[in-house]
Amino acid sequence: MEGKIVEYIDAQKVITAICLGEKDGKLHLLLPQNREITLNKARVCLVSREKFNSNQPKDLLIKKLKEEITKRETLKEEIDVVSLWELLVSEGGVYTPYSLAEFYFPGTPSSFQESALFRALFREKIHFKWRGDGFEVLSPERVEEIQRQRSIEEERERKITEASTWFRAVWAGEDAVPPAESEEYIRLLKEWCFWQEEAPQAKITKEIIQRAGLNKEEHPFLLLVKLGVFSKHENILLHRFRIPTRFSEEIKAASQILIKNKPAFFLKREDLRSIYTFTIDGPETRDFDDALSFETKDGHYLVGVHITDLTPFIKAGDPLDEEAKERGTTVYLPDGRIPMFPEAISENLASLKKGEAKPALSFLITLNADAEILDYKIIPSIIEINRHFTYEEVNNLLTENETLHTLYQLALKLRAKRTAQGGMVIALPELVILFLSENTIEIRQRDPEQPSRILVAEFMILANYLAASFMDKEGVPGLYRFQLPPRERVMNGTSRSIFTLYLQRKLLNRSQWDTKPEFHHIVGLDKYTSVTSPLRRYIDLIIQRQIVHYLQKGEPLYSEREFSSLIPQVEEILRRVNTVCIQRLRYWILTYLKQHVKEQTEAYVLEELSRGYRLLLPDYLLEADLNVGPGKFRRGDKVRIRIESVNPLKETLKVGLA
Repeated sequence: MEGKIVEYIDAQKVITAICLGEKDGKLHLLLPQNREITLNKARVCLVSREKFNSNQPKDLLIKKLKEEITKRETLKEEIDVVSLWELLVSEGGVYTPYSLAEFYFPGTPSSFQESALFRALFREKIHFKWRGDGFEVLSPERVEEIQRQRSIEEERERKITEASTWFRAVWAGEDAVPPAESEEYIRLLKEWCFWQEEAPQAKITKEIIQRAGLNKEEHPFLLLVKLGVFSKHENILLHRFRIPTRFSEEIKAASQILIKNKPAFFLKREDLRSIYTFTIDGPETRDFDDALSFETKDGHYLVGVHITDLTPFIKAGDPLDEEAKERGTTVYLPDGRIPMFPEAISENLASLKKGEAKPALSFLITLNADAEILDYKIIPSIIEINRHFTYEEVNNLLTENETLHTLYQLALKLRAKRTAQGGMVIALPELVILFLSENTIEIRQRDPEQPSRILVAEFMILANYLAASFMDKEGVPGLYRFQLPPRERVMNGTSRSIFTLYLQRKLLNRSQWDTKPEFHHIVGLDKYTSVTSPLRRYIDLIIQRQIVHYLQKGEPLYSEREFSSLIPQVEEILRRVNTVCIQRLRYWILTYLKQHVKEQTEAYVLEELSRGYRLLLPDYLLEADLNVGPGKFRRGDKVRIRIESVNPLKETLKVGLA
């Protein structure tokens, strides 16, 4: 084989070389790049019948080799592969390159003609398939399938090129005209931001991003900001978890129909409109869903906890009910609220507005001076709110308003009973994000241990406990919330130390739902449910619906099996919402801290890590890792740190010792 031109396949390319020698089944080859290699003889596809003098100077051999390659490549472009296929398709079969050359070229084909045909068929890959020793003539059906796939691949490549070119131009700040399919390319980029590698078309999107030079993790997001698709503070997790932020036209229409045809709700209800009833909420509250009343009776106290009753308006299985079931809860974020019901319902029809008769589920509880429950009853009722108090107003009126003062004292005693039974009050400050301007925010802490908030919280806890007790006693199927003991107790009752409260919260087991009551170790009650916020939580709505239906008709509406099947859905929704809320709060805290890089603040050591310590920044209830050598600090130590760098988009915070 010495002196002959050989051809083989490497990386899907036809390689041409001159054989300089052969030994033990191995060929010593000279390539046109003036490189010598050793090749297994079995890999050779074609061997020329002509022979060169291999003893010629190497540069002369390379020149002749290049000329031969040019001649073969030139002839390759003239070959009509389809005509050859049409000649052979009815017969089918596998043919050597030489046999095919005999069909195509008149007379005896030369080596360069055989090579040119080989190159043409190998490149085209539609009508013939190389099998290693010959070309298979493909069937019309297979050819059609390959052509269809080739068309898809060509279209895919066109889109990648077009989209990446456009994205690159936009990123560079050029005045680029959006292509006709710009909406599709934007959709791909949005889906990548939402789901990354799990996006429906992640593979093509990733290629577009790479070719556009969007190499950093945050670049696709920032490009969508440049395009005006995202705001610079877009909440990606809302999209990722498919949490709806608007109501469909169908749901809006259903709300309007409900309001227009307002159902009657006076039947089978006790009229409590003569009782002085009031709400206590924040000044910004528009959806009032709970109220209180207070009377003295036979030397005892009759406390009313009144919960707006949606059962006359929202029926099981109707569109508004299904929408609420899908949403699961109202989502409270630093930069907005996503309601479970349209505002026409939550802020109008079902809201406990002053001076309007409203249906309620009322808990009428008789307590003695020690806040012991002497008696209670739960009734569907009609109430009318006499006054809306704000938390601040109640705080200011406690010393002069006997009703509010007595309710607060009873609330403190109720709390003491719970904590004596093992309950804990983990009253961490509430972080309030203030948006002063487009580029300026402030963070303040709100004390949850204000008397007015304690008052409301304790009576809502009491109502939830009594609802659970009622269902359990009457054998009415229900859902019960419980919580296992904390993994470690670092406090008893409550604490004013932010570090202690935060650490205890980290050591809690998550609360769970079941169809049987179990002890709720944090609340400190042997049975517990959630019924006091039907406008804001779907579980509260269906528990309320179950109790009202039983009270009015003497039988439950839902079976235990129906409740049980609902638990996984509810827990998943709450998990997603909780993740969104935590992430969004962290994002805004980091956005604030980005304005304060290089400034110092205090932190507590939460735990020791392999590379340093996990810290708590108490001013922001935010954790950060401090990478210093171990053995320096213990849990609870206070350290002074410096904010080194912050990236809200990547959710990263780097700190160092001050």
